[in-house]
Amino acid sequence: MSAKNLIFVLGLLVAVTNSTATRAAGAGEVCGGIAGVRCDKGLWCDPSPGSCGVADAPGTCVKIGNLCPQLIMPVCGCNGKTYNNDCERRKSRVGKKSDGRCG
Repeated sequence: MSAKNLIFVLGLLVAVTNSTATRAAGAGEVCGGIAGVRCDKGLWCDPSPGSCGVADAPGTCVKIGNLCPQLIMPVCGCNGKTYNNDCERRKSRVGKKSDGRCG
């Protein structure tokens, strides 16, 4: 890569980082990642499934409800705990390791 191209790419990275630093992401939008995009107030950045322990893992902004359905579809959280369903995991603000019970 030439020095001119490298400067152009670095300029784009700075422009993207600056534009995302001033605006928070809305529900369903990408958050986290290397740019550290934050979610709007009242939303939580749910990391991509299976990205437990990954430092700059991207995620999706989700709204956390107060009530969850009484549906039993176990998921394993990054904390090693099994949750009855994805809603309960999100309510606890824990990333998802995998579908099903924790081993």
